[in-house]
Amino acid sequence: MEAVEVFAPARADLAGGTLDLWPLWCFHPGSLTVNTTLRAGVRLRLSHTDAAWVVHRCEGKERLLTTADVGRDLTATVVHHFLPEGGVQVEVVQQPPMGSGLGGSSVYAVALAKACTQRARLALSRSTLVAVLKDLEAQVLGAPTGVQDYYPALYGGTLAIHLRPGGERIERLAVPRRWLAAHLLVVFTGLPHHSGLVNWQVYRARVDGHPQVVEALERIAQAARRCRGALLERDASAVGYALAQEWEARRGLAAEVCPPALGEVLQAGLRAGAWAAKACGAGGGGSVLFWTSPRFRQAVEAAVLARCRGGFVVPL
Repeated sequence: MEAVEVFAPARADLAGGTLDLWPLWCFHPGSLTVNTTLRAGVRLRLSHTDAAWVVHRCEGKERLLTTADVGRDLTATVVHHFLPEGGVQVEVVQQPPMGSGLGGSSVYAVALAKACTQRARLALSRSTLVAVLKDLEAQVLGAPTGVQDYYPALYGGTLAIHLRPGGERIERLAVPRRWLAAHLLVVFTGLPHHSGLVNWQVYRARVDGHPQVVEALERIAQAARRCRGALLERDASAVGYALAQEWEARRGLAAEVCPPALGEVLQAGLRAGAWAAKACGAGGGGSVLFWTSPRFRQAVEAAVLARCRGGFVVPL
């Protein structure tokens, strides 16, 4: 078996997150999520081994996995689905920090699935692969999983993921990368991030019909549509307005979305001149993004990094 090396990019979610959790978008017709890929992501190498059913190597540590780990470990679960005979070593060469809020676990699942399907010579459509991985990850996490983290890792670029009955429609937005990079800044804060906890609180509250959460998710859906239109028009100030509206609504979902330490980081960027600031993913910590005039981008970066112990800019 020749080694297979693959890369799957992580994403920064601009607007419409959380609605990609089924069936939340069913309650808000016309929902979509808007995100864009980063240079950060997961790079892994898949090769043959006789040492165990699956050997997982990451950051100098090695784990020997068996079929008993299927259903509780993501590596074992994905490998078992595509290569049930095992006999593979999974070496993680590059990955975002744990709890980055950049869709890391889903991106890892995509990278591993791409390597396994190449090894097994399976030809699956991207929509089929997303459906499989969403279910496998939900099995491991024991919680509902959305779809927005998988598609950027498979398509790349800036996407609008239209959430509709019968399956998602993926729209690649014609946004010049240089223009996007001039306005968008993504920073890993180093603050702890627990997306599963926040998502479950929101999920349960929306299914129960909590009025505040219902209103907040509807405003998020509206902001996402506004963000898509502004990106297509390359109207930077309108994008900033949409992101600011999205974050204002998102903060109303749960107190854990924006704890005080995270709020201080966001405010630092806004005081330095950013048009909008929001947390990536479910919020609470991890990474944050800022939308700014190119004229203030350097000042925003300096102000934000000064508030983040161990923080760094995520390359676009």
